[in-house]
Amino acid sequence: MSKWEIIKNVKFKQLGALFVWFLKHPLFMFATFRATVNTLRIAQKEFPDIHNLLNKANAFRHAIWNILIAKECLKFTKDVDKVLAWIKRITDWHEEFSPNEKMAKLMDLHNNALGRKYFLVLKDKSKNEIVDNLILKLETAIKINSESELDKIDNLVFLID
Repeated sequence: MSKWEIIKNVKFKQLGALFVWFLKHPLFMFATFRATVNTLRIAQKEFPDIHNLLNKANAFRHAIWNILIAKECLKFTKDVDKVLAWIKRITDWHEEFSPNEKMAKLMDLHNNALGRKYFLVLKDKSKNEIVDNLILKLETAIKINSESELDKIDNLVFLID
């Protein structure tokens, strides 16, 4: 989806919700912004110009995004459950705000959830170690064709080669 299509589809209710979250959680919003910038930088370095497709690079980007948001948020609180709840809320909001086709959205939500799960194991690792770990996980990523497959998969997923 182009930037113009995203702008045309903006729902002001969603922007209002984002603004309220910013007021309630300015440190988490700052952390989310920093993590998003870092995620895009890392994804572009590792997978130049292809991480925005529905491929393994996209799965990597979604997983690392959730991990990096968590690492940034933990600078402001030690409450891991609170951080994970925040990440789920903000990344789910993102998937609603920037809509994809149904399978692409389900894939992103799945990879976001795995990123949060991986964070629990990788939280004390450096960014480079996290990147290396996720790249290894791409070796077992699974191409999916239907929604029913997602229920049985505990790996990163993608839609196109």
